Amino acid sequence: MYSFLLNSRPFTQRHWLLPILLLLTLLGGPLAAQPAHRYWEAKFDSLRRVLATQRADTARLRTLQHMADLAPDASEGAMQERDYAELIALTDRLHRPERRAYRLLLHGNQLVERKAFGPALDSLKAAITEFDRLHRPMPLLVLRIRFLFNAAGQQQAKRAYYEGQLATYRQRGDTASMAVCYHGLAGYYNDRGDYNQSIGYYLQSAEGYRTFLWNTHYNELAAAGQKYAEWGNLDKALYYLRQSLAGQGSQRGQDRKWLSYRNRMMAEVQLHLHNYPAALRAVDLALAAAARGTANAASEKAFGLVLKSAALLALRRPREAGPLLRQAQHLDDSLHLPFRGSSGTFELDATWARYYASFGDDARAETYWLAAYRTARQNHVATQQLAYLHELARFYQQQRRPAVAATYALAALGLTDTLRAAEGALHVTRYETDQADRAQQARIAGLRLAQVQDAARARRQRLLLGATLAGLALLAGLGFVLWRANRQKQQANSLLHQQKAEIQAQRDQTAQALATLQTTQAQLIQKEKMASLGELTAGIAHEIQNPLNFVNNFSEVSAELMAELEKAQAAGDGEEVAALAADVRQNLSKITLHGRRAAGIVKGMLEHSSSGAGERAPTDLNRLCDEYLRLAYQGLCAKDKSFNAALHTEFLADLPPVTVVGADVGRVLLNLFANAFYAVRQRQLSGEPGYQPQVGVRTVLLNQQVQIQVTDNGTGMSPAVQSKIFQPFFTTKPTGEGTGLGLSLSHDIIAQGHGGTLAVESREGEGTAFIISLPQ
Repeated sequence: MYSFLLNSRPFTQRHWLLPILLLLTLLGGPLAAQPAHRYWEAKFDSLRRVLATQRADTARLRTLQHMADLAPDASEGAMQERDYAELIALTDRLHRPERRAYRLLLHGNQLVERKAFGPALDSLKAAITEFDRLHRPMPLLVLRIRFLFNAAGQQQAKRAYYEGQLATYRQRGDTASMAVCYHGLAGYYNDRGDYNQSIGYYLQSAEGYRTFLWNTHYNELAAAGQKYAEWGNLDKALYYLRQSLAGQGSQRGQDRKWLSYRNRMMAEVQLHLHNYPAALRAVDLALAAAARGTANAASEKAFGLVLKSAALLALRRPREAGPLLRQAQHLDDSLHLPFRGSSGTFELDATWARYYASFGDDARAETYWLAAYRTARQNHVATQQLAYLHELARFYQQQRRPAVAATYALAALGLTDTLRAAEGALHVTRYETDQADRAQQARIAGLRLAQVQDAARARRQRLLLGATLAGLALLAGLGFVLWRANRQKQQANSLLHQQKAEIQAQRDQTAQALATLQTTQAQLIQKEKMASLGELTAGIAHEIQNPLNFVNNFSEVSAELMAELEKAQAAGDGEEVAALAADVRQNLSKITLHGRRAAGIVKGMLEHSSSGAGERAPTDLNRLCDEYLRLAYQGLCAKDKSFNAALHTEFLADLPPVTVVGADVGRVLLNLFANAFYAVRQRQLSGEPGYQPQVGVRTVLLNQQVQIQVTDNGTGMSPAVQSKIFQPFFTTKPTGEGTGLGLSLSHDIIAQGHGGTLAVESREGEGTAFIISLPQ
């Protein structure tokens, strides 16, 4: 789909896949060898097979996003438009923030399909901006748009964009995206013939790729070696190419296409070094790797055949080179291979010239040398222009045409002055010299540190010598000190036995005090339980008194009615008998009603005191709160007949049953209600005019928890009292009226026994609210 982006000639799809596969090999993934490597080195076809088995939206979204990370262009062998349509629909349905970014990405792909490179570039840059805003790295997409900059002729904009993105990613520590930006800048400076900058950026990108993608790490080293060879520094070229081939025997660098590329670059350098057997071995490895099948097998084969032909010609074996050159020519005629591209320089014409020159066919040799020079000029490849100028000058000199030879020699001299090729063997990038300077500075700093450490060690040795001499001086008095110490030791032993006896006596006293304290604590807890039981008993007694009074009263009235009925029956007054019998039946029904009420109270208390107490069961908290509010109120009224308070209940109508230990929660509620009635009674006794005691209870459902809120308008509490209210033995009641354990035990029942919370909110002089929160 993007073959036309690489150069002016028409390309097949497999040509633009070359840089895409470069980065797929390059970017290991956002996730120590290493999850990062596994993510970015995943096979696109494998992901598509996984996608076919997935049904859940979240799983399909995750796989589609992984596919878009690896191959963001909508083309064959990559993301399809239908894939993007599903991806956008899933982000919309799942309310994911990446929805707009994927829409921009799809729109940009569609514009590229229509060859609208400028708008496509704008859309894809907007998509990258949106991904950056979401902090989602998309390095393959960042790498891909360099082709759109080239197609739109925006080279300066390309440099500015990658420099800006590099600053952003460096600040974030996004290693993958930084490596891609280094690669883009390396390509920009390579196109300008600035080997210094280009090689420096290739080396920096190689360092970045080491952390997540082995293949591209080695490829960037190979690219640096290739550029050094073109620059004229063959030693450096050989150094980096050997590093690029170091991973050939491991799983980390086994991509066949790039094995072919790396071995071919090594063959070129060996050819320049006149090591022709080594060049042949390297090019044979390159051709073998290409033959095993890659995305660009045909183009790799063509490059390899030309290079092998050049090596054979250098070894004076032209008859073996001829068939290879014809195969390469056939491949070029069908593929229209570029003279200069990401795979290197395709020197087919120059190799044909050497071939015909070896057979003495000067006419054809001249034709191909001129064609080679013309192609190098058209592609602005200065290093190849210089090489071909030298070859033309040498060719015409051999043909005894000095004037023509002088023309090409002068042109070569001018271009040499421009490129300063005479210093080629000394060419080293600023990046490497800066690295060497930093290493040198580190070594100097290490030496200085060693000097400082040596000086400190010498000082320590002098101090040690002084200390040793001082120790020897003290040895004279050591005998006296030892004698005196022995005498003091005897005295100390005597004193120690005496102190040991005293400590043992103190330990016995402490143990006895602890036992007494534990007994007292148990008594206080029992007293608190008995106090709660007393309040509960008083409330029950008062509560059960009412139905019993009704039973007694209606029983007496019924007895009187029965006496009157007998009289009326004796008198034969049937109408009176019927009326009295109706009154008796009415009284009996009321006696039954109040008897059942008393029986219900007794039954409820039996349930709370039954052998099943302590077991959790679904409980109606509304009924429990109402029951214990009445019991607490009746218990206080039984003690103080003059006390009266307004009771407010606000129960949630559809409150679900909560699994609790009813008797324990009842104890907590009884304690909280008793404290509330105590507080309002104390405020009432203070004689405050217009004061009306009020106690309330409310149930609510909040954040998956049931809350019971017990409120009063009593005396309230200060912040200092609230901070200690749940501490054991802390009480605000006068001595003898409280143990200080009621709220502490209540807090333990709710927090430890039921996994809830018990909190207090209070304002002094206004009132208090205790809030029980229980999980559903």
